[in-house]
Amino acid sequence: MNDIKNFVDDLGIAAFEASVKIAGVAILSDSGNIIFQTDNWDLNNESNNILNIVKGSKSIDLNGATFSVIKTTPDGIIATNESGMGHIIFAPFQGGVLVSYAMAQADTSIALSFLKSYAMRLSGKI
Repeated sequence: MNDIKNFVDDLGIAAFEASVKIAGVAILSDSGNIIFQTDNWDLNNESNNILNIVKGSKSIDLNGATFSVIKTTPDGIIATNESGMGHIIFAPFQGGVLVSYAMAQADTSIALSFLKSYAMRLSGKI
C-alpha cells in the first residue's frame, strides 16, 4: 500500500507543478475493489458506476452530481458535469482504472494525457 500511496503522492505533486487541476484520485481494480483513494474523495459505493463507464455507459452519478461522457479515446474517458462542477477522467490500464476528479477550469485533454502516463505505470501491477 505504501507503493500506491507514494505513486499517488508523486502524481499529485506532478499535477500541481504542471497546473493540471486534478483535485482527487482513485485507483480501482477491474473487479471493482478500491485500491486507493485520496482523502478528499469517497468512492466506496461507486465502484459499479465507475466500471460501467469503462464498459460504455454514457453518464455517471457521483456524490450527487451527474457527469456525462463527452469524449472516449483509446487513452480514456472524459465525463463532464453540465452545471460546471468539474470533470471525471478515467484512464484504464491492465488490471484496473485510474479515476480522477478534475476542476471545472481543467483542460480535460491535457488531464487525460497526464493521467494516462501515470496509468501506464500501474499496468499489470494491480
